[in-house]
Order: sequence, then structure tokens, then C-alpha cells
Amino acid sequence: MDLILMRHPPPEVDAQVCYGRTDLPVDERRFDAAVAAMQDRLMTLLDARVPRVIHSSPLQRAWRAADMLAASLGVPVRQDARLSEMHFGAWEMQPWNAIDRNDLDAWADNVSGFSPPGGESARDIAVRMNAWASELQGDLHVAIAHAGPIRVHAATALRLPTTACLTWALDFGRLCHLHIADDGRARLVRWNA
Repeated sequence: MDLILMRHPPPEVDAQVCYGRTDLPVDERRFDAAVAAMQDRLMTLLDARVPRVIHSSPLQRAWRAADMLAASLGVPVRQDARLSEMHFGAWEMQPWNAIDRNDLDAWADNVSGFSPPGGESARDIAVRMNAWASELQGDLHVAIAHAGPIRVHAATALRLPTTACLTWALDFGRLCHLHIADDGRARLVRWNA
């Protein structure tokens, strides 16, 4: 099975703000160009193959792009909350420099297990992403999601520590392509492509 996980286009938010599960609007100035570039990348990668559906996070910065990509392929969109970005709880929409330094240090010391107040940990993301991926059937799947879940799922699929891919750059509109063999072993085909 080929699993193509694409990061959504840029949202409308200040770069110094902690956001995750917040349903931010897309940056309208860059949206059309970002989706066109995503479509070009995807079409080249698919090489005339067509997925049955485009999976998407329900957050508008993902599903709006998924809708456009699905329309170009003539397939439906299937939203799934398990593809959503990390829930930062009380940190959501706070400037990073306003978050208690001790809490940030605690998170840095245990990224896999630490949850921001009212939020979730990287381990929580791994559980929900793995549950989503375990239900996939067929030989090709495309999902529009978020950097955190894509990184965490890539690490898990590659049998690396949950946090192994968290520092890997994954730009807006770029993708992670995993090939999952029949025995369940994953191979990274492309990253940030």
C-alpha cells in the first residue's frame, strides 16, 4: 500500500502563536497557489493512479485543500477527526512566549508523554493515527493532514521512537510518501517532497 500524507496549505495565523486543533482559516492570499502546487506534486506522484477517496482532517485548512484535490480527481473526501492536528489544550492560540517556561521545558523533556493542560501528547497522536491507518484497505491512500500527526505517524510506521521525526522539516503543501509492504513494514519513499 502507498500512503501519501500531505500537509495542508498555510493557515491565517501569526507564526509566534501556538495553534493546533484550532480551526484556523486558510491564508487566502496563498491558498490557490498552494493547492495548485499540491495538485501538481500529487499528479506526478500518482502517475495516473487514482485513490478511491481523499482522506482529510476536519479542520478547514486541510479539508478545503482536500475538496479541491478530490474534485480534480473525481473522488469524494472523507473527513476523519483522527487526522486533526495536536490539541494543545490551554496553550491553543497563546503566543509561545506567554506559555510558562517550566511547562515548555517539561514538554521538551518528555515530548512523547507530556500533554499540555487539557491537551494531548505525541503518544496520543500516535494512537489515533495508527487506529486510522489500521482501517485502510486497498493499495493507495491520500490524506490531507497536519505536520504533527504526519511526523508522528511516519515515525511509528518506520518503527522509530514516536518523536524521531518531530524535527524533520515538513513544509506547507508538501508530502510524506510511505510504502507499506504486505508484512506491515514501512519504507519511506519521499519526505517533504
